[in-house]
Amino acid sequence: MSLLNMIMLSGGIFLSGTAIKAGELFVPANDSRLEYSDYAVLEFPADELAKERRIARMHRPLSSPGKGYQWDNPGARLRFNTDAAEITVHLRYSDKHISNSARVSGGIFLIDGKSSKDWKFQTRQTKVKREVEQLDLKLPVITDGVVHCYEIIMPYGDSVDIAGITVNAGANFSPPPPRPAFRCICYGDSITQGFTAQDISGTYAFRIGQLKNWQIINMAIAGRASNPTDGLAAGKISCDMLTVMIGVNDWQGGRDPEIYRKNITGFIANFRSLQPRTPIRIITPLWVPESWKPAKASIPLETYRQVLREVVNQLNDPQIKLIEGSPLIDHDPRYFDRVAVHPADSGFEMMAQRLAPQL
Repeated sequence: MSLLNMIMLSGGIFLSGTAIKAGELFVPANDSRLEYSDYAVLEFPADELAKERRIARMHRPLSSPGKGYQWDNPGARLRFNTDAAEITVHLRYSDKHISNSARVSGGIFLIDGKSSKDWKFQTRQTKVKREVEQLDLKLPVITDGVVHCYEIIMPYGDSVDIAGITVNAGANFSPPPPRPAFRCICYGDSITQGFTAQDISGTYAFRIGQLKNWQIINMAIAGRASNPTDGLAAGKISCDMLTVMIGVNDWQGGRDPEIYRKNITGFIANFRSLQPRTPIRIITPLWVPESWKPAKASIPLETYRQVLREVVNQLNDPQIKLIEGSPLIDHDPRYFDRVAVHPADSGFEMMAQRLAPQL
């Protein structure tokens, strides 16, 4: 069994649809041979560059004015089973992520559930501001005559549509192995979305999914502060558990802790109105190095942690449990980014290892 055809990337704007060559088979994004998982919302809008075709678009049902983070798809997957000897996945990095302050475009892929340090993809344009880019990802393949499962895992910090895949003519397909039945929504801010891991594989939410063998629906939006209506958005998505880690932006923005209390209580009430018995895990804000001093943060972060403790205690809901965030990462700046509210990859790894048993 040998792995062939190392990754080749070809950039450029996709102007006239995928060009099919003799001996190739194009499988469009909405073909039943392709499956999608670990997403909040999946749609198949018309392809603006090839009107007769559809693209696959996964996103989150939350707003992010001026940033477009709701169009990012942290950990969402394209999956297919094939014996193809040649596979090219056509990805469209769109113009919906409009943030001029943060973009992380790196995704990964798996073959039969396994990864390699080289099985990654990235746009040619690596700056925060970029144009639409077509990325044709040529996968390594296993040419042993049997079908194998290929999974393309979307970046946490960029908006990516899927135009389809191209394989050699005569390639066979079968349904891929099912994803784990247990679905966990991870709601929060930039920390849960994944900033500033090197790529999706370094984020704590993705690592939790790997450790627990769960589907993770990442509903976190960078820059998010407590918002009661977000509970309704989360509640409309079927899940077996909800994790909530929100509050560091309330602290950084100087929000009144009593407003924070009202927002958190409202978020839980709204979620409970749609999912009355789903387990909820409330995670208090992580430790933040003392060197990080936001100008508007006039109230200690510990005050916001205490609000969460009191809310959980007062609700007295047996399906709601509190997890202390501060002990999840050692109190050492080397585990954090220069934007010190964000863990580094090593901090995310420690966090996932310590958090997983508590879930």
